[in-house]
Order: sequence, then structure tokens, then C-alpha cells
Amino acid sequence: MNHPTSSIAVFVYGTLMQGQRAHHMMAGAEYVGKATLQDYAMYHLGRYPGILPCPGECSIGEVYYVNQSKLEKMDIYEEEGDLYRRVTVQLQTKNGIMQAQAYVYNRDVAGCPILRQGWIAGI
Repeated sequence: MNHPTSSIAVFVYGTLMQGQRAHHMMAGAEYVGKATLQDYAMYHLGRYPGILPCPGECSIGEVYYVNQSKLEKMDIYEEEGDLYRRVTVQLQTKNGIMQAQAYVYNRDVAGCPILRQGWIAGI
């Protein structure tokens, strides 16, 4: 796939995914497909999930191409720099490995269960 240089790949794994309560924020973004992030565990944090590096675990989500303006709105939504920090990760997709931005949880997850089947709101 050829994408304009303004397109930024972003891995979403919780409330921004299809069928979730904040998916409307992805309007205008190009859906790439499902993806797996190796060596990151997904934690159930209540109303949303968070991921943290964890060897041997994996997190399931979706990849989108967004422009800089949408990425800035996502940074605000995710409270980038406080609740989450945006980092570059390597994802496995059906088309191979790709780099993307992902929001990694920036707080303690002690006592929070790991979600190995991906995020489903309401569990």
C-alpha cells in the first residue's frame, strides 16, 4: 500500500476500535486491519485497557492510517504524556511486519488482570 507521507500508522486496542464507544473518533482514518503486538501485555483497567511491555505476552488490536491533526486529537483523548505515552512499536499484520504508533499505559497495573483475548467493553 502506498500512503502519503502525512499518513501515520496507529495501533488501537481499546475504546477506539470498531464497535467500541470512542470509535467515532476514527472517522476519516483508513482502516488497515487487525494486528498483533508481540511482547506487550494488555491489562483490564476498568472502563478501558492499557498495554505495557511484557515478554511472551501479546496484545490484539487494529491499525489505522491517520493524519497529523487526527493524531493530535488522539493524543488529547489518550492523555498522552500523563495517562499514556505514545511510542513506536512493531506489529504483525496479515501483510507482514509494520511500524506504528501505540499508546502505552503510563501508570501502575498492580492487581489488574491481563486480557489475552483482546479488549471487549463491559467485561
